[in-house]
Amino acid sequence: MIMDTKKLETLLKVIEYGSITKAGEDLGYTQSGISHMIKSIERDFGFPVLKRNRTGVEPTDDCKRMIPTLRQMVNWNEQLEQIIASINGITIGKVRVGTFTSMSVHWIPKVIKAFQNQYPNIVIELVEGGGQSLSYGIENGLIDIGFGLRPTEINVDWIPLFEDCLMAVIPRTFQLDSAEHFSIKHFDQSPFIALPEYFDREVQSVFETHGITPDIKFSSTDDYTIISMVEQGLGLSILPQMVLQGYIHCRVQTLPLEPYCKRQLGIVLPSIKNASPATEKFIECVKKIIQIEKENQ
Repeated sequence: MIMDTKKLETLLKVIEYGSITKAGEDLGYTQSGISHMIKSIERDFGFPVLKRNRTGVEPTDDCKRMIPTLRQMVNWNEQLEQIIASINGITIGKVRVGTFTSMSVHWIPKVIKAFQNQYPNIVIELVEGGGQSLSYGIENGLIDIGFGLRPTEINVDWIPLFEDCLMAVIPRTFQLDSAEHFSIKHFDQSPFIALPEYFDREVQSVFETHGITPDIKFSSTDDYTIISMVEQGLGLSILPQMVLQGYIHCRVQTLPLEPYCKRQLGIVLPSIKNASPATEKFIECVKKIIQIEKENQ
């Protein structure tokens, strides 16, 4: 059986949105056009792939079993098209990039700008989330590469890029021992505002290493919500320096931790060897920008 990958891509988009109408708006198809494609797929497969629910549609149990393979087929077809275009001297394609908010705000835009200047026909699609969603996206073929910490729960290729200092975030009213650093001992039994563990395992590791048990009062998946809560005196926190670079005119103090703590950020991808031509070019661009920034420091 030879499947039309455009139909499979449409099916996956319908499953993603849970709606034929929304999938049509995204892909530029009419609702009747998508319904026709779904019926064609069901004829080829010999069983239903969608069922209705209260909010729209969802995959049938039989279809759920096929989703990982369908994604692989669509991804491999995209790579094949890119390779054929590359052989013919044309650079096209799409790179789905998993990232988190601070990188999306402070660093990714300059990478995309440089990349688009060189490769205007390659589309960059950003998918934001934390460490858990990065691992899920890589493992299930939802993203081509991700920026973040090295996942420990899945087998992936890893390209280290740079280090990011972890900073204490404290209210202005807190009496400091030093104007140069903030002792990690101050977090022991103190009110603490945390990111969920799957977002912030490096901070968890720091506390475990130094025998610190903070009194976690609140948690949030949003860095800037945490900063605002610290402003209001609700507790202390620890955030990466990259996050704090863009937070200006705030009423908090930020200092490096004592002892010094850092996190290693890099590129995560399923396989360097099997990366698409567009993904390879994107990685090359990232490395060049990192090298330029290191030389200018």
